[in-house]
Amino acid sequence: MVTGLDVVVGDLGYRHPEPKVGARPCDPVTLDPAHLAANGICALDHLDARSRSFILLRTQIMNGFFASGGRIMAVTSTQPGNGKTFVATNLAMAISRVHPVVLIDLDLAKPALGSRLGLEPHAGVDDYLAGAAPLPLCRQEVDELRLSVLPVRQRRLDPAGLLSGDRFATLFPALADPEGDPVFIVDSPPTLAIDEILAIGSSVEGVLMVVEEGQTHADELQEAMALLEPRPIIGTVLNKSIGGIFRRRKKNYYYGERLLLPSEVQP
Repeated sequence: MVTGLDVVVGDLGYRHPEPKVGARPCDPVTLDPAHLAANGICALDHLDARSRSFILLRTQIMNGFFASGGRIMAVTSTQPGNGKTFVATNLAMAISRVHPVVLIDLDLAKPALGSRLGLEPHAGVDDYLAGAAPLPLCRQEVDELRLSVLPVRQRRLDPAGLLSGDRFATLFPALADPEGDPVFIVDSPPTLAIDEILAIGSSVEGVLMVVEEGQTHADELQEAMALLEPRPIIGTVLNKSIGGIFRRRKKNYYYGERLLLPSEVQP
């Protein structure tokens, strides 16, 4: 999607600063608990009531999607602000306690994952996709967790070009580790706000849809699901639910009050 700002900046000849790449991959990073708490990262805090929801979601994902052979999942929403980064990050944290996870920010136009975690990458996945940095230098291992993070170093004005290039086609194969057999969780752009999710969707094996109670409309959800076909919707997370109840029904997963299937949703 092209905005007026993109056009103006492009016309001024803006260039992204070069990544600061070193001779070796970054040392493992230690995340600041206070920063995580301030940014809604609750899955590691057993005293936070919300953490239980992500432990339950982890169980459903590992017993369903992962057990059936799925490894690469995108987390998206219909519109910005529905909580997809909140869900993707907390789910990655929860799974990393029991299994290796690679968490990737592919919302290149509006990245949030790095700042949520308090990371200041010298090189990011955007640099790899642009051919400016090798993949090992764009990957940050998190200390004391089986978690690797590929944040975006800097917001990109050309996400469609980066996600349709040859480097994107090599991303997941290059990160694959048969020995560790990680789960890949991709923080993806909103489905209806920008069309890059379609390029990402062709490379993933399932999509977790984040629905914000009181904000996501039925017609938006139906349109998003139709756009993502034939990629399966492996579950839906009802975020900011009044009820705050998590349960599983018909292989759909919900952090919220009730199940919403396309045939049941109301405007």
